[in-house]
Amino acid sequence: MKESGKTETLPGDLFLADQWHFAALTGEPVYDRIPDGCRVFKLGPEYGVDLDTVAVQPGKRGDECVVYNEFMLAEDCELGFGAGTDCWMEAWLNGRLIFTNRPGEINLQPCASAEDHGFTGPGKKGRNLLAVRLPRGANAWLFYLKGKDSRAADPCYPLTVTADPERVIGRIKPMNAVNNGPIGNPKGRGNLELWQAAEIPAARTHDASFCSSYGGEHTVDVHAVFPDFSKDPDDPASYHFSETDRYLNKILEGGSRVFYRLGSKIEHAPEKYGTTVPPDFRKWAVICEHIIRHYNEGWADGFHLQIEYWEIWNEPDHLQEVHGNPTWQGTPEQFYELYRVAATHLKKCFPQLKIGGPALRGRLSDWLLGFLKALTAGGQRTPLDFFSWHAYTPYAAVGRRSAEFRRLLDSFGYEKTESILNEWNYSRGGSTENFNYSVRTIIGTKGAAFTTAAMCSGQNAPLDMMMYYDARPTVYNGLFDFYTFAPLKTYYAVKSWSQLARLGNQIGLDTHEKNGIYACAAADGGKIRMLISRYFEPDSLPDELEITVRLKKGDLRGAKVYLLDETHDLEEIPVTADPDGNPRFRMKANTVVFLEK
Repeated sequence: MKESGKTETLPGDLFLADQWHFAALTGEPVYDRIPDGCRVFKLGPEYGVDLDTVAVQPGKRGDECVVYNEFMLAEDCELGFGAGTDCWMEAWLNGRLIFTNRPGEINLQPCASAEDHGFTGPGKKGRNLLAVRLPRGANAWLFYLKGKDSRAADPCYPLTVTADPERVIGRIKPMNAVNNGPIGNPKGRGNLELWQAAEIPAARTHDASFCSSYGGEHTVDVHAVFPDFSKDPDDPASYHFSETDRYLNKILEGGSRVFYRLGSKIEHAPEKYGTTVPPDFRKWAVICEHIIRHYNEGWADGFHLQIEYWEIWNEPDHLQEVHGNPTWQGTPEQFYELYRVAATHLKKCFPQLKIGGPALRGRLSDWLLGFLKALTAGGQRTPLDFFSWHAYTPYAAVGRRSAEFRRLLDSFGYEKTESILNEWNYSRGGSTENFNYSVRTIIGTKGAAFTTAAMCSGQNAPLDMMMYYDARPTVYNGLFDFYTFAPLKTYYAVKSWSQLARLGNQIGLDTHEKNGIYACAAADGGKIRMLISRYFEPDSLPDELEITVRLKKGDLRGAKVYLLDETHDLEEIPVTADPDGNPRFRMKANTVVFLEK
Protein backbone atom coordinates (compact mmCIF):
# COMPACT_ATOMS: atom_id res chain seq x y z
CA MET A 1 0.00 0.00 0.00
CA LYS A 2 1.10 3.56 -0.67
CA GLU A 3 0.96 6.16 2.10
CA SER A 4 0.99 9.92 1.86
CA GLY A 5 1.77 12.78 4.14
CA LYS A 6 -0.82 15.09 5.62
CA THR A 7 -2.47 17.27 2.97
CA GLU A 8 -5.90 18.63 2.04
CA THR A 9 -5.85 17.00 -1.37
CA LEU A 10 -3.67 14.30 -2.88
CA PRO A 11 -2.41 13.52 -6.38
CA GLY A 12 -3.80 10.13 -7.38
CA ASP A 13 -0.44 8.46 -7.87
CA LEU A 14 0.22 9.01 -4.16
CA PHE A 15 -2.84 7.28 -2.76
CA LEU A 16 -4.16 4.52 -5.04
CA ALA A 17 -2.54 1.11 -4.72
CA ASP A 18 -1.04 -0.56 -7.79
CA GLN A 19 -3.00 -3.75 -7.08
CA TRP A 20 -6.67 -4.09 -8.02
CA HIS A 21 -9.12 -6.95 -7.34
CA PHE A 22 -11.77 -8.23 -9.78
CA ALA A 23 -14.97 -10.01 -8.74
CA ALA A 24 -17.59 -11.15 -11.26
CA LEU A 25 -21.01 -10.14 -10.01
CA THR A 26 -23.31 -13.15 -9.56
CA GLY A 27 -25.42 -11.91 -6.64
CA GLU A 28 -25.73 -8.81 -4.49
CA PRO A 29 -22.65 -6.56 -4.80
CA VAL A 30 -20.33 -5.99 -1.84
CA TYR A 31 -18.86 -2.49 -1.45
CA ASP A 32 -17.36 -2.42 2.07
CA ARG A 33 -14.88 -5.29 1.77
CA ILE A 34 -12.94 -7.28 -0.84
CA PRO A 35 -14.68 -10.66 -1.21
CA ASP A 36 -12.76 -13.93 -1.30
CA GLY A 37 -11.65 -15.40 -4.60
CA CYS A 38 -10.93 -12.14 -6.44
CA ARG A 39 -8.56 -12.07 -9.37
CA VAL A 40 -5.70 -9.61 -8.95
CA PHE A 41 -4.71 -7.23 -11.76
CA LYS A 42 -2.98 -3.94 -12.50
CA LEU A 43 -4.01 -1.12 -14.78
CA GLY A 44 -2.07 -0.75 -18.02
CA PRO A 45 -1.18 2.25 -20.19
CA GLU A 46 -3.35 5.34 -19.77
CA TYR A 47 -4.65 3.94 -16.43
CA GLY A 48 -6.87 1.34 -18.11
CA VAL A 49 -7.53 -2.32 -18.79
CA ASP A 50 -9.96 -4.50 -20.72
CA LEU A 51 -11.43 -6.67 -17.95
CA ASP A 52 -12.01 -9.47 -20.46
CA THR A 53 -8.29 -10.13 -20.00
CA VAL A 54 -8.76 -10.33 -16.22
CA ALA A 55 -11.88 -12.49 -15.94
CA VAL A 56 -11.67 -16.28 -15.94
CA GLN A 57 -13.08 -16.13 -19.45
CA PRO A 58 -14.19 -13.16 -21.56
CA GLY A 59 -17.59 -11.88 -20.56
CA LYS A 60 -20.64 -11.23 -22.67
CA ARG A 61 -22.64 -8.06 -23.13
CA GLY A 62 -24.30 -7.00 -19.87
CA ASP A 63 -22.16 -9.10 -17.51
CA GLU A 64 -21.29 -7.13 -14.38
CA CYS A 65 -18.37 -6.98 -11.97
CA VAL A 66 -17.01 -4.99 -9.05
CA VAL A 67 -13.34 -3.99 -8.94
CA TYR A 68 -11.65 -2.92 -5.73
CA ASN A 69 -8.65 -0.82 -4.71
CA GLU A 70 -7.54 -0.81 -1.07
CA PHE A 71 -5.17 1.98 -0.01
CA MET A 72 -3.90 3.74 3.09
CA LEU A 73 -3.96 7.43 4.04
CA ALA A 74 -1.98 9.15 6.76
CA GLU A 75 -4.72 11.75 7.39
CA ASP A 76 -8.31 12.56 6.48
CA CYS A 77 -8.46 14.36 3.10
CA GLU A 78 -10.61 14.94 0.04
CA LEU A 79 -9.79 12.61 -2.87
CA GLY A 80 -10.35 13.09 -6.59
CA PHE A 81 -10.88 10.51 -9.32
CA GLY A 82 -11.04 10.41 -13.12
CA ALA A 83 -12.72 7.38 -14.69
CA GLY A 84 -14.28 5.92 -17.80
CA THR A 85 -15.95 2.72 -18.98
CA ASP A 86 -17.73 1.61 -22.16
CA CYS A 87 -21.03 1.60 -20.25
CA TRP A 88 -22.38 2.98 -16.95
CA MET A 89 -20.50 2.79 -13.68
CA GLU A 90 -20.94 3.30 -9.93
CA ALA A 91 -18.11 4.23 -7.55
CA TRP A 92 -18.29 3.57 -3.81
CA LEU A 93 -15.74 4.87 -1.29
CA ASN A 94 -15.75 3.18 2.11
CA GLY A 95 -19.25 1.85 1.49
CA ARG A 96 -20.66 5.23 0.35
CA LEU A 97 -21.83 5.95 -3.20
CA ILE A 98 -19.79 8.89 -4.56
CA PHE A 99 -20.55 8.67 -8.31
CA THR A 100 -23.02 7.08 -10.71
CA ASN A 101 -24.03 7.65 -14.31
CA ARG A 102 -26.74 4.97 -14.42
CA PRO A 103 -28.51 4.26 -16.61
CA GLY A 104 -25.95 4.42 -19.38
CA GLU A 105 -25.82 3.15 -22.93
CA ILE A 106 -23.36 0.42 -23.89
CA ASN A 107 -20.95 1.70 -26.53
CA LEU A 108 -21.10 -0.40 -29.68
CA GLN A 109 -17.61 0.84 -30.51
CA PRO A 110 -15.52 0.45 -27.34
CA CYS A 111 -14.14 3.81 -26.30
CA ALA A 112 -13.25 5.11 -22.84
CA SER A 113 -10.56 7.01 -20.98
CA ALA A 114 -9.80 8.24 -17.49
CA GLU A 115 -10.89 11.72 -18.59
CA ASP A 116 -14.54 10.82 -19.23
CA HIS A 117 -15.84 11.42 -15.70
CA GLY A 118 -14.56 13.19 -12.61
CA PHE A 119 -15.74 12.89 -9.03
CA THR A 120 -14.55 13.37 -5.47
CA GLY A 121 -14.98 11.64 -2.14
CA PRO A 122 -13.81 11.90 1.49
CA GLY A 123 -10.79 9.78 2.32
CA LYS A 124 -10.08 8.86 5.93
CA LYS A 125 -6.96 8.19 7.96
CA GLY A 126 -5.95 4.55 7.72
CA ARG A 127 -7.54 1.92 5.46
CA ASN A 128 -9.77 3.02 2.55
CA LEU A 129 -11.63 0.94 -0.04
CA LEU A 130 -12.73 2.11 -3.47
CA ALA A 131 -15.24 -0.23 -5.16
CA VAL A 132 -16.39 0.33 -8.76
CA ARG A 133 -19.31 -1.55 -10.29
CA LEU A 134 -19.54 -1.76 -14.08
CA PRO A 135 -21.11 -3.97 -16.75
CA ARG A 136 -19.45 -5.25 -19.89
CA GLY A 137 -19.95 -3.38 -23.16
CA ALA A 138 -20.88 -4.86 -26.52
CA ASN A 139 -17.36 -5.78 -27.63
CA ALA A 140 -15.12 -5.19 -24.61
CA TRP A 141 -15.09 -4.61 -20.85
CA LEU A 142 -13.18 -1.36 -20.57
CA PHE A 143 -12.24 0.19 -17.23
CA TYR A 144 -10.12 3.31 -16.75
CA LEU A 145 -9.46 5.05 -13.44
CA LYS A 146 -6.84 7.30 -11.96
CA GLY A 147 -6.60 9.42 -8.86
CA LYS A 148 -6.66 13.17 -9.38
CA ASP A 149 -6.19 16.27 -7.34
CA SER A 150 -9.67 16.80 -5.88
CA ARG A 151 -9.68 20.38 -7.18
CA ALA A 152 -9.25 19.02 -10.70
CA ALA A 153 -11.90 16.34 -10.24
CA ASP A 154 -14.38 18.88 -8.84
CA PRO A 155 -15.88 20.44 -12.01
CA CYS A 156 -16.85 23.66 -10.22
CA TYR A 157 -13.73 24.50 -8.22
CA PRO A 158 -12.32 27.75 -9.71
CA LEU A 159 -9.65 27.18 -12.35
CA THR A 160 -6.65 29.20 -13.48
CA VAL A 161 -5.46 28.31 -16.98
CA THR A 162 -1.83 29.21 -17.67
CA ALA A 163 -0.42 29.65 -21.18
CA ASP A 164 3.31 29.61 -21.90
CA PRO A 165 4.11 31.14 -25.33
CA GLU A 166 7.80 30.32 -24.88
CA ARG A 167 7.04 26.56 -24.79
CA VAL A 168 6.34 25.64 -28.42
CA ILE A 169 4.94 22.11 -28.67
CA GLY A 170 4.54 21.82 -32.44
CA ARG A 171 2.25 22.83 -35.26
CA ILE A 172 -1.51 23.10 -34.93
CA LYS A 173 -2.70 20.00 -36.78
CA PRO A 174 -5.66 19.73 -39.20
CA MET A 175 -8.11 18.54 -36.58
CA ASN A 176 -11.02 20.34 -38.28
CA ALA A 177 -11.04 18.56 -41.64
CA VAL A 178 -14.35 17.00 -42.64
CA ASN A 179 -16.10 14.46 -44.82
CA ASN A 180 -17.53 15.93 -48.03
CA GLY A 181 -17.62 19.39 -49.45
CA PRO A 182 -19.63 22.57 -49.96
CA ILE A 183 -23.02 22.79 -51.63
CA GLY A 184 -23.56 24.90 -54.71
CA ASN A 185 -26.59 24.31 -56.91
CA PRO A 186 -28.09 25.95 -60.02
CA LYS A 187 -30.72 27.78 -57.94
CA GLY A 188 -27.98 29.68 -56.15
CA ARG A 189 -28.59 28.06 -52.78
CA GLY A 190 -25.63 26.68 -50.93
CA ASN A 191 -22.92 27.27 -48.36
CA LEU A 192 -19.82 28.02 -50.44
CA GLU A 193 -19.11 31.42 -48.87
CA LEU A 194 -19.57 30.06 -45.34
CA TRP A 195 -17.29 27.15 -46.24
CA GLN A 196 -14.58 29.46 -47.51
CA ALA A 197 -14.80 31.58 -44.35
CA ALA A 198 -14.34 28.49 -42.17
CA GLU A 199 -11.03 27.61 -43.90
CA ILE A 200 -11.68 23.86 -43.67
CA PRO A 201 -8.33 22.20 -44.50
CA ALA A 202 -9.49 19.01 -46.24
CA ALA A 203 -12.60 17.12 -47.33
CA ARG A 204 -12.89 13.35 -47.61
CA THR A 205 -15.19 12.13 -50.37
CA HIS A 206 -16.78 9.12 -48.66
CA ASP A 207 -20.58 8.79 -49.01
CA ALA A 208 -20.65 11.72 -51.46
CA SER A 209 -22.84 9.66 -53.81
CA PHE A 210 -25.73 9.87 -51.35
CA CYS A 211 -26.00 13.61 -52.09
CA SER A 212 -27.72 14.82 -55.27
CA SER A 213 -26.02 18.21 -54.98
CA TYR A 214 -22.66 16.46 -55.44
CA GLY A 215 -23.87 14.37 -58.40
CA GLY A 216 -25.58 11.51 -56.62
CA GLU A 217 -25.03 7.92 -57.73
CA HIS A 218 -22.65 9.01 -60.50
CA THR A 219 -20.09 10.48 -58.11
CA VAL A 220 -16.73 9.39 -56.62
CA ASP A 221 -17.32 5.65 -56.10
CA VAL A 222 -15.15 3.44 -58.28
CA HIS A 223 -18.15 1.53 -59.67
CA ALA A 224 -19.82 4.88 -60.48
CA VAL A 225 -16.81 6.31 -62.27
CA PHE A 226 -16.14 2.96 -64.04
CA PRO A 227 -19.66 1.48 -64.29
CA ASP A 228 -18.94 -1.58 -66.49
CA PHE A 229 -16.14 -3.71 -65.09
CA SER A 230 -15.88 -5.66 -68.38
CA LYS A 231 -14.69 -2.55 -70.25
CA ASP A 232 -11.07 -1.63 -71.05
CA PRO A 233 -9.51 0.38 -68.17
CA ASP A 234 -7.08 2.05 -70.60
CA ASP A 235 -9.94 3.50 -72.68
CA PRO A 236 -11.16 6.94 -71.51
CA ALA A 237 -14.62 6.07 -72.87
CA SER A 238 -14.98 3.46 -70.12
CA TYR A 239 -15.14 6.17 -67.44
CA HIS A 240 -17.85 8.56 -66.27
CA PHE A 241 -15.94 11.48 -64.73
CA SER A 242 -18.21 14.49 -65.24
CA GLU A 243 -20.14 14.57 -61.95
CA THR A 244 -17.03 13.87 -59.88
CA ASP A 245 -15.14 16.54 -61.84
CA ARG A 246 -17.65 19.18 -60.76
CA TYR A 247 -17.75 17.94 -57.17
CA LEU A 248 -13.99 17.88 -56.62
CA ASN A 249 -13.53 21.30 -58.17
CA LYS A 250 -16.23 22.67 -55.89
CA ILE A 251 -14.24 21.37 -52.89
CA LEU A 252 -11.16 23.15 -54.20
CA GLU A 253 -13.20 26.31 -54.79
CA GLY A 254 -14.14 26.11 -51.12
CA GLY A 255 -10.44 26.25 -50.25
CA SER A 256 -10.10 22.65 -49.07
CA ARG A 257 -7.80 19.85 -50.17
CA VAL A 258 -9.42 16.66 -51.54
CA PHE A 259 -9.00 13.38 -49.65
CA TYR A 260 -10.23 10.76 -52.14
CA ARG A 261 -11.77 7.51 -50.93
CA LEU A 262 -11.44 4.73 -53.51
CA GLY A 263 -14.19 2.13 -53.15
CA SER A 264 -17.86 2.61 -52.39
CA LYS A 265 -20.30 4.37 -50.10
CA ILE A 266 -21.91 2.26 -47.38
CA GLU A 267 -24.81 0.11 -48.64
CA HIS A 268 -27.50 -0.62 -46.04
CA ALA A 269 -30.07 -1.98 -48.52
CA PRO A 270 -30.32 -5.70 -49.38
CA GLU A 271 -28.82 -5.22 -52.85
CA LYS A 272 -25.08 -4.52 -53.00
CA TYR A 273 -23.38 -2.82 -55.93
CA GLY A 274 -20.11 -1.15 -54.97
CA THR A 275 -19.20 -3.19 -51.88
CA THR A 276 -18.97 -6.50 -53.71
CA VAL A 277 -15.57 -8.14 -54.15
CA PRO A 278 -13.94 -6.93 -57.41
CA PRO A 279 -13.63 -9.92 -59.78
CA ASP A 280 -10.04 -8.98 -60.67
CA PHE A 281 -7.94 -7.19 -58.03
CA ARG A 282 -5.23 -6.22 -60.49
CA LYS A 283 -7.73 -4.68 -62.89
CA TRP A 284 -9.43 -2.80 -60.02
CA ALA A 285 -6.03 -1.34 -59.12
CA VAL A 286 -5.47 -0.25 -62.74
CA ILE A 287 -8.89 1.45 -62.76
CA CYS A 288 -7.89 3.35 -59.62
CA GLU A 289 -4.61 4.27 -61.29
CA HIS A 290 -6.48 5.91 -64.15
CA ILE A 291 -8.79 7.78 -61.78
CA ILE A 292 -5.69 9.23 -60.14
CA ARG A 293 -4.14 10.08 -63.51
CA HIS A 294 -7.34 11.85 -64.55
CA TYR A 295 -7.35 14.11 -61.49
CA ASN A 296 -3.64 14.62 -61.00
CA GLU A 297 -2.05 14.23 -64.44
CA GLY A 298 -4.72 15.44 -66.88
CA TRP A 299 -5.46 12.01 -68.39
CA ALA A 300 -8.74 11.77 -70.33
CA ASP A 301 -9.27 15.55 -70.48
CA GLY A 302 -8.61 15.68 -66.77
CA PHE A 303 -7.01 18.00 -64.24
CA HIS A 304 -3.94 18.67 -62.16
CA LEU A 305 -5.60 18.87 -58.74
CA GLN A 306 -2.59 17.63 -56.75
CA ILE A 307 -4.70 15.27 -54.62
CA GLU A 308 -2.27 13.74 -52.16
CA TYR A 309 -4.33 11.27 -50.10
CA TRP A 310 -5.88 8.20 -51.75
CA GLU A 311 -7.72 5.84 -49.43
CA ILE A 312 -8.47 2.22 -50.30
CA TRP A 313 -12.00 1.24 -49.20
CA ASN A 314 -14.13 2.08 -46.17
CA GLU A 315 -14.84 -0.05 -43.08
CA PRO A 316 -14.16 -3.50 -44.55
CA ASP A 317 -14.31 -4.77 -40.93
CA HIS A 318 -17.95 -3.70 -40.50
CA LEU A 319 -20.24 -5.96 -38.49
CA GLN A 320 -23.24 -7.73 -39.99
CA GLU A 321 -26.51 -5.80 -40.19
CA VAL A 322 -30.05 -6.89 -41.04
CA HIS A 323 -29.17 -7.01 -44.74
CA GLY A 324 -25.63 -8.32 -44.33
CA ASN A 325 -22.32 -6.50 -44.22
CA PRO A 326 -22.93 -3.01 -45.67
CA THR A 327 -19.32 -2.32 -46.66
CA TRP A 328 -17.54 -5.51 -47.79
CA GLN A 329 -19.09 -8.69 -49.17
CA GLY A 330 -15.96 -10.83 -49.04
CA THR A 331 -13.80 -12.46 -46.39
CA PRO A 332 -11.15 -10.57 -44.41
CA GLU A 333 -8.48 -12.45 -46.33
CA GLN A 334 -9.92 -11.30 -49.65
CA PHE A 335 -9.75 -7.70 -48.54
CA TYR A 336 -6.19 -8.11 -47.27
CA GLU A 337 -5.22 -9.28 -50.76
CA LEU A 338 -7.16 -6.50 -52.50
CA TYR A 339 -5.40 -3.90 -50.41
CA ARG A 340 -1.99 -5.49 -50.93
CA VAL A 341 -2.41 -5.62 -54.71
CA ALA A 342 -3.91 -2.13 -55.06
CA ALA A 343 -1.57 -0.34 -52.65
CA THR A 344 1.52 -1.94 -54.19
CA HIS A 345 0.44 -1.02 -57.71
CA LEU A 346 -0.59 2.54 -56.90
CA LYS A 347 2.53 3.29 -54.89
CA LYS A 348 4.67 2.02 -57.76
CA CYS A 349 2.81 4.30 -60.18
CA PHE A 350 2.74 7.31 -57.84
CA PRO A 351 5.56 7.13 -55.29
CA GLN A 352 5.02 10.76 -54.30
CA LEU A 353 1.38 10.23 -53.24
CA LYS A 354 0.03 8.91 -49.95
CA ILE A 355 -1.69 5.56 -50.36
CA GLY A 356 -3.44 4.11 -47.31
CA GLY A 357 -6.59 2.98 -45.57
CA PRO A 358 -8.60 1.01 -44.79
CA ALA A 359 -10.91 3.29 -42.71
CA LEU A 360 -11.59 0.79 -39.95
CA ARG A 361 -14.52 1.05 -37.54
CA GLY A 362 -12.20 2.16 -34.76
CA ARG A 363 -11.27 -0.71 -32.49
CA LEU A 364 -8.42 -3.10 -31.98
CA SER A 365 -9.53 -6.48 -33.32
CA ASP A 366 -8.44 -9.78 -34.78
CA TRP A 367 -9.42 -8.30 -38.16
CA LEU A 368 -6.87 -5.51 -37.76
CA LEU A 369 -4.15 -7.85 -36.55
CA GLY A 370 -4.82 -10.08 -39.55
CA PHE A 371 -4.59 -7.07 -41.85
CA LEU A 372 -1.20 -5.95 -40.53
CA LYS A 373 0.15 -9.51 -40.55
CA ALA A 374 -0.93 -9.91 -44.18
CA LEU A 375 0.75 -6.64 -45.13
CA THR A 376 4.04 -7.72 -43.59
CA ALA A 377 4.00 -11.47 -44.32
CA GLY A 378 7.25 -12.90 -45.57
CA GLY A 379 9.18 -9.78 -44.66
CA GLN A 380 7.36 -7.61 -47.21
CA ARG A 381 6.25 -4.08 -46.42
CA THR A 382 3.02 -3.31 -48.26
CA PRO A 383 2.62 0.47 -48.62
CA LEU A 384 0.59 2.04 -45.81
CA ASP A 385 1.36 5.74 -45.87
CA PHE A 386 -1.59 6.44 -43.61
CA PHE A 387 -3.82 4.33 -41.40
CA SER A 388 -7.42 5.58 -41.20
CA TRP A 389 -9.99 4.70 -38.56
CA HIS A 390 -13.33 5.83 -37.15
CA ALA A 391 -14.92 6.61 -33.78
CA TYR A 392 -18.52 7.37 -32.84
CA THR A 393 -18.73 7.92 -29.11
CA PRO A 394 -20.15 10.31 -26.49
CA TYR A 395 -16.68 10.84 -25.02
CA ALA A 396 -14.33 13.46 -26.40
CA ALA A 397 -10.95 12.09 -25.30
CA VAL A 398 -9.50 10.38 -28.39
CA GLY A 399 -5.95 10.09 -27.07
CA ARG A 400 -6.25 6.63 -25.58
CA ARG A 401 -7.50 5.02 -28.80
CA SER A 402 -4.92 6.96 -30.84
CA ALA A 403 -2.13 5.68 -28.61
CA GLU A 404 -3.30 2.08 -29.00
CA PHE A 405 -3.23 2.31 -32.78
CA ARG A 406 0.13 4.09 -32.73
CA ARG A 407 1.72 1.34 -30.63
CA LEU A 408 0.28 -1.37 -32.89
CA LEU A 409 1.44 0.29 -36.11
CA ASP A 410 4.92 0.81 -34.68
CA SER A 411 5.12 -2.83 -33.61
CA PHE A 412 4.64 -3.89 -37.25
CA GLY A 413 7.29 -1.49 -38.52
CA TYR A 414 4.95 1.28 -39.67
CA GLU A 415 6.51 3.96 -37.48
CA LYS A 416 6.14 6.65 -40.17
CA THR A 417 2.57 5.77 -41.11
CA GLU A 418 0.21 8.65 -40.36
CA SER A 419 -2.77 7.96 -38.09
CA ILE A 420 -5.94 9.65 -39.35
CA LEU A 421 -9.30 9.61 -37.58
CA ASN A 422 -11.36 10.31 -40.67
CA GLU A 423 -14.87 9.64 -39.41
CA TRP A 424 -16.00 10.77 -35.99
CA ASN A 425 -18.95 12.40 -34.31
CA TYR A 426 -21.04 12.28 -31.17
CA SER A 427 -23.05 9.09 -30.57
CA ARG A 428 -24.61 8.04 -27.27
CA GLY A 429 -25.54 4.55 -28.48
CA GLY A 430 -27.49 2.33 -30.83
CA SER A 431 -31.03 2.30 -29.42
CA THR A 432 -33.72 4.38 -31.11
CA GLU A 433 -33.98 6.66 -28.08
CA ASN A 434 -30.24 7.25 -27.97
CA PHE A 435 -29.94 7.70 -31.73
CA ASN A 436 -32.59 10.41 -31.61
CA TYR A 437 -30.80 12.04 -28.67
CA SER A 438 -27.53 11.94 -30.59
CA VAL A 439 -29.04 13.62 -33.65
CA ARG A 440 -30.44 16.42 -31.51
CA THR A 441 -27.08 16.78 -29.76
CA ILE A 442 -25.04 16.95 -32.96
CA ILE A 443 -26.88 20.04 -34.23
CA GLY A 444 -26.78 21.91 -30.91
CA THR A 445 -24.44 23.55 -28.46
CA LYS A 446 -23.50 20.30 -26.73
CA GLY A 447 -22.44 18.96 -30.13
CA ALA A 448 -20.22 22.02 -30.63
CA ALA A 449 -18.67 21.57 -27.18
CA PHE A 450 -18.06 17.88 -27.95
CA THR A 451 -16.49 18.69 -31.32
CA THR A 452 -14.21 21.34 -29.81
CA ALA A 453 -13.19 19.02 -26.98
CA ALA A 454 -12.40 16.20 -29.40
CA MET A 455 -10.26 18.45 -31.61
CA CYS A 456 -8.30 19.63 -28.55
CA SER A 457 -7.85 16.02 -27.43
CA GLY A 458 -6.69 14.98 -30.90
CA GLN A 459 -4.18 17.83 -31.07
CA ASN A 460 -2.48 16.41 -28.00
CA ALA A 461 -2.66 12.77 -29.12
CA PRO A 462 -0.48 10.71 -31.51
CA LEU A 463 -2.83 11.63 -34.33
CA ASP A 464 -2.12 13.44 -37.60
CA MET A 465 -5.55 14.51 -38.82
CA MET A 466 -9.23 14.37 -37.84
CA MET A 467 -12.11 14.50 -40.34
CA TYR A 468 -15.57 15.27 -38.95
CA TYR A 469 -18.44 13.20 -40.34
CA ASP A 470 -20.30 14.78 -42.06
CA ALA A 471 -20.55 18.08 -43.96
CA ARG A 472 -23.07 16.86 -46.55
CA PRO A 473 -26.81 17.27 -45.87
CA THR A 474 -27.44 14.51 -43.33
CA VAL A 475 -28.47 14.00 -39.71
CA TYR A 476 -24.77 13.79 -38.80
CA ASN A 477 -24.07 17.31 -40.06
CA GLY A 478 -23.65 19.72 -37.16
CA LEU A 479 -22.12 22.39 -39.39
CA PHE A 480 -24.99 23.44 -41.67
CA ASP A 481 -28.77 23.31 -41.48
CA PHE A 482 -30.17 20.40 -43.50
CA TYR A 483 -32.49 22.59 -45.60
CA THR A 484 -31.21 26.16 -45.53
CA PHE A 485 -27.45 25.48 -45.16
CA ALA A 486 -27.33 28.17 -42.45
CA PRO A 487 -24.45 27.70 -39.98
CA LEU A 488 -25.11 25.58 -36.90
CA LYS A 489 -23.20 25.73 -33.61
CA THR A 490 -20.40 23.33 -34.60
CA TYR A 491 -19.63 25.48 -37.65
CA TYR A 492 -18.25 28.12 -35.30
CA ALA A 493 -16.12 25.55 -33.48
CA VAL A 494 -14.58 24.38 -36.77
CA LYS A 495 -14.01 27.97 -37.86
CA SER A 496 -12.34 28.80 -34.53
CA TRP A 497 -9.88 25.94 -34.97
CA SER A 498 -8.81 27.48 -38.26
CA GLN A 499 -8.02 30.68 -36.34
CA LEU A 500 -5.63 28.67 -34.15
CA ALA A 501 -4.10 27.08 -37.24
CA ARG A 502 -3.47 30.53 -38.73
CA LEU A 503 -0.99 31.25 -35.94
CA GLY A 504 0.76 27.96 -36.66
CA ASN A 505 2.46 26.91 -33.43
CA GLN A 506 0.79 25.22 -30.49
CA ILE A 507 2.04 26.51 -27.15
CA GLY A 508 2.04 25.07 -23.65
CA LEU A 509 -1.26 25.31 -21.78
CA ASP A 510 -1.84 24.07 -18.23
CA THR A 511 -5.45 23.30 -17.32
CA HIS A 512 -4.44 21.26 -14.25
CA GLU A 513 -6.28 18.20 -15.66
CA LYS A 514 -9.57 19.91 -14.84
CA ASN A 515 -12.49 17.58 -15.37
CA GLY A 516 -14.58 18.65 -18.34
CA ILE A 517 -12.02 21.15 -19.64
CA TYR A 518 -10.42 20.62 -23.06
CA ALA A 519 -8.25 23.41 -24.41
CA CYS A 520 -5.61 24.34 -26.96
CA ALA A 521 -3.58 27.52 -27.53
CA ALA A 522 -1.50 28.92 -30.38
CA ALA A 523 0.86 31.85 -30.71
CA ASP A 524 2.75 33.79 -33.36
CA GLY A 525 4.90 36.70 -32.28
CA GLY A 526 2.76 38.74 -29.92
CA LYS A 527 -0.53 37.15 -30.99
CA ILE A 528 -2.15 34.53 -28.78
CA ARG A 529 -5.35 32.56 -29.39
CA MET A 530 -6.98 29.97 -27.19
CA LEU A 531 -9.95 27.62 -27.53
CA ILE A 532 -11.62 26.18 -24.42
CA SER A 533 -14.46 23.66 -24.29
CA ARG A 534 -16.26 22.71 -21.08
CA TYR A 535 -17.82 19.41 -22.14
CA PHE A 536 -19.82 16.87 -20.14
CA GLU A 537 -21.72 13.83 -21.43
CA PRO A 538 -24.17 13.01 -18.56
CA ASP A 539 -27.57 14.67 -18.59
CA SER A 540 -27.01 15.90 -15.03
CA LEU A 541 -24.71 18.87 -15.54
CA PRO A 542 -22.52 20.72 -13.02
CA ASP A 543 -22.90 24.40 -12.19
CA GLU A 544 -20.88 27.24 -13.68
CA LEU A 545 -17.10 27.32 -13.44
CA GLU A 546 -15.05 30.46 -12.87
CA ILE A 547 -11.98 30.53 -15.12
CA THR A 548 -9.03 32.92 -15.06
CA VAL A 549 -6.61 32.85 -18.00
CA ARG A 550 -3.06 34.13 -17.58
CA LEU A 551 0.40 33.90 -19.12
CA LYS A 552 3.37 32.31 -17.43
CA LYS A 553 5.21 35.57 -18.14
CA GLY A 554 3.37 38.81 -18.75
CA ASP A 555 -0.38 39.25 -18.76
CA LEU A 556 -3.40 39.06 -21.03
CA ARG A 557 -4.61 42.57 -20.34
CA GLY A 558 -6.95 43.62 -23.14
CA ALA A 559 -7.67 40.11 -24.41
CA LYS A 560 -11.06 39.58 -26.07
CA VAL A 561 -13.28 36.65 -25.12
CA TYR A 562 -15.94 35.19 -27.43
CA LEU A 563 -18.69 32.83 -26.26
CA LEU A 564 -20.42 29.95 -28.05
CA ASP A 565 -23.56 28.86 -26.23
CA GLU A 566 -27.31 28.63 -26.82
CA THR A 567 -27.63 32.38 -27.44
CA HIS A 568 -24.13 33.38 -28.63
CA ASP A 569 -22.39 32.37 -31.86
CA LEU A 570 -18.84 33.21 -30.82
CA GLU A 571 -19.81 36.75 -29.95
CA GLU A 572 -17.64 38.93 -27.73
CA ILE A 573 -18.71 39.03 -24.09
CA PRO A 574 -17.66 41.37 -21.27
CA VAL A 575 -15.21 39.90 -18.77
CA THR A 576 -13.84 40.91 -15.41
CA ALA A 577 -10.12 40.96 -14.57
CA ASP A 578 -7.95 39.60 -11.80
CA PRO A 579 -5.58 42.00 -9.96
CA ASP A 580 -3.01 41.59 -12.78
CA GLY A 581 -5.50 42.42 -15.51
CA ASN A 582 -5.97 38.86 -16.76
CA PRO A 583 -9.46 37.95 -18.05
CA ARG A 584 -11.84 36.14 -15.73
CA PHE A 585 -15.18 34.72 -16.83
CA ARG A 586 -17.69 32.01 -15.98
CA MET A 587 -18.53 29.06 -18.23
CA LYS A 588 -21.64 26.94 -18.15
CA ALA A 589 -21.39 23.24 -18.94
CA ASN A 590 -21.31 22.38 -22.65
CA THR A 591 -20.20 25.77 -23.89
CA VAL A 592 -17.12 27.01 -25.77
CA VAL A 593 -14.91 30.09 -25.35
CA PHE A 594 -12.45 31.57 -27.85
CA LEU A 595 -9.86 34.05 -26.54
CA GLU A 596 -7.47 36.20 -28.50
CA LYS A 597 -4.97 38.95 -27.89
